[in-house]
Amino acid sequence: MNTGHLVAAQPEICHRFHIAIVECLVERPIRLQHRAVILLPVGVRLVRRLVRHASAPHMLDLMQSIRNSLRNASRARLIGLLAPAAGVILLLGASACSDDIQQAQPQRQIQVQTAPQPNESEPPTQAAAQSQLESRAQPAQPTQQERQTAAVGAQHPTFLPRDATETAEGIPIIRDDLRHPVYGRDWSTEWGIRIIEFDELLQGAVRDRIPALTGPNYVTLAEASTYYSEETPLVQVNVNGDPRGYPLEILTWHEIVNDVVGGVPVTVTFCPLCNTAIAFESQIGEEVYQFGVSGLLRNSDLVMYDRNTESLWQQSSGRAIVGRMVGARLRYVPASIVSFGQLRSAFPDALILSRETGWPRAYGQNPYRNYDNPETGGPYGIFFDRDSIDPRLPPAERVVAIEGPSGAAVAYAWSALEVERALHDSFDGIDLVVFWTPGARSALDASVISNARQVGATAVFETSLDGRTLSFQPNPDDASGQTFVDEQTGSTWDIFGRALAGPLEGEQLTRVIHSDHFWFAWQAFHPTTRLLRLVGDEPAVDQ
Repeated sequence: MNTGHLVAAQPEICHRFHIAIVECLVERPIRLQHRAVILLPVGVRLVRRLVRHASAPHMLDLMQSIRNSLRNASRARLIGLLAPAAGVILLLGASACSDDIQQAQPQRQIQVQTAPQPNESEPPTQAAAQSQLESRAQPAQPTQQERQTAAVGAQHPTFLPRDATETAEGIPIIRDDLRHPVYGRDWSTEWGIRIIEFDELLQGAVRDRIPALTGPNYVTLAEASTYYSEETPLVQVNVNGDPRGYPLEILTWHEIVNDVVGGVPVTVTFCPLCNTAIAFESQIGEEVYQFGVSGLLRNSDLVMYDRNTESLWQQSSGRAIVGRMVGARLRYVPASIVSFGQLRSAFPDALILSRETGWPRAYGQNPYRNYDNPETGGPYGIFFDRDSIDPRLPPAERVVAIEGPSGAAVAYAWSALEVERALHDSFDGIDLVVFWTPGARSALDASVISNARQVGATAVFETSLDGRTLSFQPNPDDASGQTFVDEQTGSTWDIFGRALAGPLEGEQLTRVIHSDHFWFAWQAFHPTTRLLRLVGDEPAVDQ
């Protein structure tokens, strides 16, 4: 069967393939019962007949039926039939969409820019679907998508002049009339301005299926301590003396928090697939941007979108990669993963993101069980080419990753940091020290985070303080391994870079912005990165 002809004639089917299958099979995985094997031939014949003979409206109804049926756990008796059917549709849809993408050319834009889509909560009627198909044959009438794009564009001009050929960082800008044939249909994104190719984007979920939090609630440390242990991992952010903690057990399910910390609009992000916890200032010029989860991935990393212009942003870099905001880059806010106990000890007045988010989620449970397994963990093959991973480290080993002022990149393997605990280096004109402390648990190991193995926490600081260069080592008098001493004054320091005791008590080291990536993710974006890792029993640098 030539599925390419089917999609060319009825392009909305391709889009519905993706939405229905991704929601049913990726976001809501189901353990198939043995009856699925028995009914597999029936499912195959059913789908073949439907695809061969059904009209477009019937196919759309099928997509909606599969989604609604698999969403409803009480309809378990349908799983045996619908699951294999959905699997076959996935294969057919993937083939069809592949054909459609390869044929994407400017003259086909009238197919890509569709008429208004029906509300997804209601299956489209045959008349409505037929009307949509007929409207595609009508020339020159602007669609709702085009009108919406024009309206958003009038309110939000492009960040760079429309004749700009590269960003301030020298990244070439692609400008054309193409709209992404799969993702470009329900967005007002200006797809014809971008710094990446369309085939770099993969769909992990539909837009906003992972719901970002905006203006969330908080609890005190005392309240949070009733259900969090000392080892609970969280992202700590401290702006203008306003310390906050964002537990990974919540961020794993939401990935983005739009917030105001210390009077500054801030977006706190966490990509479970890359282990990247990064915070940004969300104000650009006079405008504050709110971000959501696009459902798209690039190198397995979270792709955000702003709700102001619907431009796409890479979480790992804070760069706008598609849309009107191309050329913009969000300013980093210092953030790192530490333990609940470390935050409570350092900042007893800190606030903790509340579990009362308004969303029914299994906070405390890890949907990515064994994802960071040192031997077998790492990226899912459907989102990342595992054969492309630099073999110098295991894919899921954590690295302290830094991008220097010049754009140079360096990574410090956690296996080396656990040996050294205070590792000194000079990188891109910066003399720095990387601290590692034990305690914090992994959020991507056991099914229940409180049962996960301890992986520790890291921080990076400049070693220069008031014109003096300090050298650090683990505190020999601290059996817990939580503090360090400098050789020059004997002062004691914590993971937050604060001098707790000694001649320099009360001083604060200058943070160096870093993130804790999985190795596979960092090297994908920075293939020429400098790496410091263990060679034998000693840390050594691979240039």
